[in-house]
Amino acid sequence: MREEGLSLSETMRRFNINCLGIIKRWERIYLEEGPEGLAVERRGRKNTGQPAKLPKEIEEDLIAENQRLR
Repeated sequence: MREEGLSLSETMRRFNINCLGIIKRWERIYLEEGPEGLAVERRGRKNTGQPAKLPKEIEEDLIAENQRLR
């Protein structure tokens, strides 16, 4: 798009992309992170950083062991 000086609508037609938002998002990523940023998989939900829940049995055993150690 930048090399050939295409507008957003021209780019949409040329590459058969139906959503203007996709092109805008790709352009923002490219400007912020460079070409490498476009290679990063961004689909799906992000990891919230919270660990997965342990089974109740294991959690109870760990709590009991923690109390015993105290």
